[in-house]
Amino acid sequence: MKKIVFAAVFLIFCSISAQDETQIFTAQLYNQAALLLNSAKSQCKKLSEENQSLANAVSELYKKAEQHKNVAVNVFANSDYLLKFLQERIDRTCGLVEMANNESVRLIIAQEFDLLLAKKRQSGSFEDFIDKIFGTEYAKLLYLATSVSSLEKMYKKWAEKMVSERKDMKKTISNIAEANTELKRELTDFTKTFKLYYEKTFK
Repeated sequence: MKKIVFAAVFLIFCSISAQDETQIFTAQLYNQAALLLNSAKSQCKKLSEENQSLANAVSELYKKAEQHKNVAVNVFANSDYLLKFLQERIDRTCGLVEMANNESVRLIIAQEFDLLLAKKRQSGSFEDFIDKIFGTEYAKLLYLATSVSSLEKMYKKWAEKMVSERKDMKKTISNIAEANTELKRELTDFTKTFKLYYEKTFK
């Protein structure tokens, strides 16, 4: 009889523990995604406007340099192209971010919970968990939200490089050329990663 009681108590305890684990993990998944998503939406509102203004200003500089046959015309031409391409990436990413909401976060978690929980139990760390859930809609959502920060860093880095040492025109042009090279590399890497993690994987 004692064995039966002990077994019953153990089963109830396991059931409660599993239920607690489920509730805690569900809350962790939701809070993580909702926090990143809300932060990304806030970033998007400002980033899109600021980069568009910068792109417009550089486009005007490029036109003037072209008219006056300035030696820096190629540098400004590259800047014009790269900042417009950056704007396209911002608009694409932020457009997808704006489509997501708290309800869609809950829906994704509900649909993939069993898989996410299984991967969590197999993981030794949060980084390991993220690696293991590659290919899920939840991972797609997290990647999309964090992508906005990556784009924001690209914009800020280029803008800061442009205005540094403004009193020395030659140095300014040199800085912009360096910023162009770095932005091109970062945009290329971002585009490849975006296609891998977001577009190709989730067709």
